[in-house]
Amino acid sequence: MTGIDLQTRLQVAKQASFISGDELRRQFEGDWHDIQHAEGVAKAETASQEAIHTFLRQIFPNEEIWGKGHESRPQATSFWVFDSLNGEENFAAGNEHFATTVAWVENGQPVVGVVSVPSKRALYWATKGGGAFYQDKSLHVRENSNPKDAIVLVGLGSGEARRKGVKAAEILQDRVRQIKIREAPALELCSIAAGTADAYLTYSVKPWDWIAARLILEEAGGKLTAADGSNMKLDTQAALGGNDTISDQLRAILA
Repeated sequence: MTGIDLQTRLQVAKQASFISGDELRRQFEGDWHDIQHAEGVAKAETASQEAIHTFLRQIFPNEEIWGKGHESRPQATSFWVFDSLNGEENFAAGNEHFATTVAWVENGQPVVGVVSVPSKRALYWATKGGGAFYQDKSLHVRENSNPKDAIVLVGLGSGEARRKGVKAAEILQDRVRQIKIREAPALELCSIAAGTADAYLTYSVKPWDWIAARLILEEAGGKLTAADGSNMKLDTQAALGGNDTISDQLRAILA
């Protein structure tokens, strides 16, 4: 244990999320659209990354901070993890469906998670054992046990992951109520936590995409596993989130 209570860490994570989210929003509303998209997105992501890293480092100078852009895995079992721009493709396309994420992992498990929605200056957040919230509204997954009534979000990514995602969507399209293609993993998992969707499937996920959002989903009564049903690991690429029943039924359909 670190000796610092979760509420203190939660407030720090929220503030870091606001700071980075505000930076992303400034970049999004600025003139970056007039330059090459790749350059503009990189500029925005770097600004957000520096905002998160600087803020966390000022408050916790001796704690490890890890996230997108860090090639090596964290050395400690307790560390901060962040995503400075979740939903890059949306940002590049001028779509406001993007986020930042900040989580505190303690002894290998996320115990504080925050996902910001910069366009609304709003936060999804959770602490281990403390429930999940959007702003001050308590969240809970839909208690849907019928795939025919399920709204399933699918993240495509690129390359082989995209091929697998398209195939999965084709298999599911006549077995569920609706398929929606979504490319901001953290926000898709939060949508399930909020009860506006039932499941999220992707074959291209990184740890900073899901660590904060996983805690929010779990505290809302859902679960996130590897697509094959095994536990999530830092190198997991294929993931499936939802409530217990829907997740298991979708996995069986895709088997």
